[in-house]
Amino acid sequence: MSRASSVSPGSIQLERPQQVVARADELLYLHVARPDLGAARRFLLDFGLVPVAEQAGTLHSRGVGANPSISRVPRGPRPALLGVGLSVAERASLLALAEAAGAPIEPFAGPGGGEMVRLHDPDGVPVEVLHGQEKVAPLPSRDPIEHNAPARVVRVNDMQRPPLAPPEVTKLGHLVLTSPNFPRKVQWYMRLLGFIPSDVMCLPDGTPAGAFLRLDRGTTPTDHHTLFVVIGPEAGIDHAAFEVIDLDAVEMGQQVLKAAGYRHAWGVGRHLLGSQIFDYWRDPWGLKHEHYADGDLFDAAQPPAYHLLDRAGLYQWGPDLPDDFVAARPSLRQVAALVRGAVRGDIALRPLLAAARAMRAPGRSWQG
Repeated sequence: MSRASSVSPGSIQLERPQQVVARADELLYLHVARPDLGAARRFLLDFGLVPVAEQAGTLHSRGVGANPSISRVPRGPRPALLGVGLSVAERASLLALAEAAGAPIEPFAGPGGGEMVRLHDPDGVPVEVLHGQEKVAPLPSRDPIEHNAPARVVRVNDMQRPPLAPPEVTKLGHLVLTSPNFPRKVQWYMRLLGFIPSDVMCLPDGTPAGAFLRLDRGTTPTDHHTLFVVIGPEAGIDHAAFEVIDLDAVEMGQQVLKAAGYRHAWGVGRHLLGSQIFDYWRDPWGLKHEHYADGDLFDAAQPPAYHLLDRAGLYQWGPDLPDDFVAARPSLRQVAALVRGAVRGDIALRPLLAAARAMRAPGRSWQG
């Protein structure tokens, strides 16, 4: 189905829960296993993270912000997604989550301490929800560079000279989680943890197939998205995005990572939904890590918008997505799992096929 004959995005609305169990208030860390902690440490250092501890075979790294750890990497036999760390502001929310999930409240053994409830989303991804973690003093960092413009002069007798060094990462900004059953997964994050949609990506028939989800902080502005939940052939993580100070930090990150020999994934460009200036790199095991700057902020009153799921909707400017960024062929193992899921009635194959077709075409007509 062509763009011209598509049903208008938004003709089928993403159903939102009437009540929520709790409201997450911050994304804390990504928890992944890696078989070589030395290689993991080197990549994260070059990317801009700061190692803070290695406890019981787990590498903890932070940014320059107040979170004591934004990356937890234990040594494991193979690369694996082990969990996502979120926080809630009130202990009553932790109790509500524990009751809803039938899970215990337990001490959190990582940096900053506190208490934790370990949930599992519908695809089995562990979601560790913390309360009471102690923050740390921010690390020194440079100020964002002031940019001169024809009608706004802010820099006179001064030069732009950012250091050629790994960029200062301020925080873990968002994660992209894939699922062959998008409706079930997105409903879970909205109902259990209070996420609200900022932008919804739709198939040509109008069916929602991806949602940029932000935290519900009421009148306090928050990032355009903290999670992007999107349909995919397998449950897992597509990429992790880390905020840096400005465009120069994004570009300096590219210089450092290119010099170190890492594999570039996509960028530099500017996203359409969220507006971030972005650059993506792969760690030694293929997981995409994004540097970004200058993202949109919404409060809870901003209504969701609906868009067609295609490449053009992912960026305003920049190179078109490489095919292996979004359109890798499913493995035989993934195909077998999808067929089993379809037989059980857990997975609808038609939306998966429609999403794959939608992402094949170049994002700009002159790139075809």
